[in-house]
Order: sequence, then structure tokens, then C-alpha cells
Amino acid sequence: MIMMTLDLAGIGIGPFNLGLAALSASHPQLATVFLERKPEFRWHEGLILPGTTLQVPFMADLVTMADPTHRLSFLNYLAAHNRLYKFYFYENFMIPREEYDHYCRWASKELASCRFGENVVGVAYDRGSERFVIETSGASSGKQQYQSRNIAIGVGTSPHLPHWAKIKTSAPVFHSSEFGKRRTELAKARQVTVVGSGQSAAECVLALFNDLTPEMVEAGASIQWVTRSAGFFPMEYSKLGLEYFTPDYMRHFHTIASEKRRDIVADQGLLYKGISFSTIGEIFDLLYQRSVGGRNPGLSLFSNAGVETLEHVGHGDSLRLTVRHNHLNETASIETDAVVAATGYRHAWPQWMEALKGDVLETSQSGDLIVGEDFRAKRCDGGKGTVFVQNAETFHHGVGAPDLGLGAYRNAVILNQLLGKDHYRIDAPTAFQNFGLPAGKAETVSITGDLYARAS
Repeated sequence: MIMMTLDLAGIGIGPFNLGLAALSASHPQLATVFLERKPEFRWHEGLILPGTTLQVPFMADLVTMADPTHRLSFLNYLAAHNRLYKFYFYENFMIPREEYDHYCRWASKELASCRFGENVVGVAYDRGSERFVIETSGASSGKQQYQSRNIAIGVGTSPHLPHWAKIKTSAPVFHSSEFGKRRTELAKARQVTVVGSGQSAAECVLALFNDLTPEMVEAGASIQWVTRSAGFFPMEYSKLGLEYFTPDYMRHFHTIASEKRRDIVADQGLLYKGISFSTIGEIFDLLYQRSVGGRNPGLSLFSNAGVETLEHVGHGDSLRLTVRHNHLNETASIETDAVVAATGYRHAWPQWMEALKGDVLETSQSGDLIVGEDFRAKRCDGGKGTVFVQNAETFHHGVGAPDLGLGAYRNAVILNQLLGKDHYRIDAPTAFQNFGLPAGKAETVSITGDLYARAS
């Protein structure tokens, strides 16, 4: 079935495209639809653990940073659920992760443009009509076809399992994204190993450690926490450090030569890959309390230890991890019954997206899309219409690309383009610090031998 021509079709409904759907609802002149293969909105459901919170303030909701008066703001959600005074006395900017998920599901049900249970199986550009043709299939809706002048891709990232974790076994070996769903299996394991040093790894360790009783430790139960990183470090959360997650820094990042951006992001890991101070504190306090009198707390930590192999021991489901120390260049073995790999996420573009590369969308030498400051993917066919990319790799827009706090800003930039006017204010200063040089005459410096030659 071919519908009316849309102004925008969103593919994937995560927080970013859901926010775009919410802001778009304020502009009835725009015909939009947002498509998602899942039957309903769910956000990292495997990591919605007791006591876990967002790592950004509640204002990083779907709309507030672009339109604080929007009916789908988090504060209006609280009002709709009779929780305003309760939140007022909660006195915490960081809301429970479970509540953020519930808020997003509430918003998705308020938006007629959001269509769940429709899996996008094909996207092509029709040069005759100058429209994108999107084909979907669904268990209840069957096959559908949409035509749109523009599309917004928000398919997000997928859990990444390293090669050593892809072992064939009936023992629990899985990505941390499944942790919440597989707690029962882990409860049966005597020894559990968590690999990774980010927030997800720390939350898995804390949940396991909370469940580990002294009696279980005496009976031989244990937890091993292993990372190839230099340590279990906190994520940067100073006020000036947080300014790297502002539109100002995102705009500055686009003034840097594209070939330098990957190296810059690689050196900024602790801006977004570390552990929260509170989670580190809870783990340390438990270690301290449970080691009183020389007792074994049941949790061992190993840094600078990269996993090389994972294999079965004997004929059962017992496992052996081989790790190599980065500095000593020595190996050791860790016996375990289960492994939780908190090894991050990567972009895994669907097949229809790969088909657009080279035919409709230009790519770099490494095969990546070329996404500009306005979040448009560069086209190579000269056709009309735009492919907007949500949460592109950090080397496009900087460390703030996946941050919830910049989602509403990005969507405001996209909507201004669709509306053909500056409806949302997007150029206002957002940081106190300057990320470039002072205004005035810039100099370039070249080095020749032992002499510095300055050229204006």
C-alpha cells in the first residue's frame, strides 16, 4: 500500500528519533511517520537494574533542551502521573533508569506518528518521483510501503562481542546488554567473570556483588572483574569537562580536519567511557565492609589484563579465560562458570543502508558515511531530499554524538531544515570556554629543521 508522500520518515525509534517525532508533532504542516520493528518502545531493558540511574540530568529528555514548554517533557510526564511533588522532594537530577524507560514509552503512545511492529526491509531512492521508498513488513500489518521526501536514520548501535566470546557453549557467556534478563542463570554459577571497565561493567559487578553473601564466598563463590584498561577510572563529570557535551563543542569539532577527528576522540575516552563516582563508591564500600578481619570479600579486580582466549575445561561447562597483562607481557588463567562481556556497542548498518552507500550516499575511503554539521549524509547522486543520521559515530560530531543531552538540539537543527526557517534557536552560546583560538588574526606554524617559521 502506498501512502501519501511524507515530509519525513524516521527509521528506528530510539530516544533520538522518538524525540524528533515529539518535536515534529508541534508542526502539523509536516507529514511524518516513524517506524520501529519492536512491538513497543524499550530502552536498554537488559540494563534496567535496581538502583541504576541515567548519567545525565532529567532535562536531557526528549524535548526540553529545544522546547521546555513541550507537552511531552519529563516534567509534564511527572504531572500526568501525579509525581511532581514526589520528584520535587526526591531532589535528584539523575532519574531512575526504569522511570526514563517508562517516560519514553508514555511519550511513544502519545504520538500517532510512531508505528511499532514494522520492520524496515528496504529503502531505495526513486529518481522519477524524487522520493525515498521505504518498505516494511510486520506480523500484524503485513507489507507496507511509504514514500518520503526525507528520511532520518536512527537505528542505533548493536552489542559488540569480541571474537573470544563467540564460543559455542551451554554455559552463560553473553553481552552485558542481556544481564537483566539472565540473572537467574548467573545465580546458579559459582564463579562469574565480568569483562570491561565502563559503567555497564560496573553495574553488573555491583548487582552480582550485592547478591553475593559471605556464606556463598565461604562455599567457594566468587566474582572476577577483568579489564584491559589501565584501571577502573571514573568518567569525567566536572562542570567544565561537561561542556564537551554542548552544541558549542559539536560545532567546534566540525572545524577540525576530518582526518584528525578519530585520533582526538580516541584520546577522550574518560569523557564518556568511565564509571560514575557513585557506582565506584558503592563497590569500594562493599569491598571495605566485607574484608573486615581479613575476610575474602569475594570480588577480585584485574586491570591491564586483556582477554586472549575463552575455552572449555574438561568435558563440562566450566570455562577458562586466558588473559595477558599489558605491561608484564605475561599470561594467566581464570577459571569461571559464566562470563559477562561488557564490551560496548558498535554501529551495524542494516543491509538496505549498505545498499544506499555509493549509489545514493557518498562514503569516505574507509566506507563511512560523510555526515555534516547539519546532520545530513552527503549524497553522491545529486538527488533531492535528505538523509539525516542520528547518533552517527563520534568521529563525525565528537564525544557528544551519543549523549542524550544533545538529542533535542540535533532534532532542532533537523527540524529547522525541514521547516525552512529558524523556528528553534540553535546558535545561542552554550559553553563558557572557547574551544578554538581567541578571535583575531590566526597564525599557522610550520617547522623546518630546528627553526620555527611563522606564517600569517
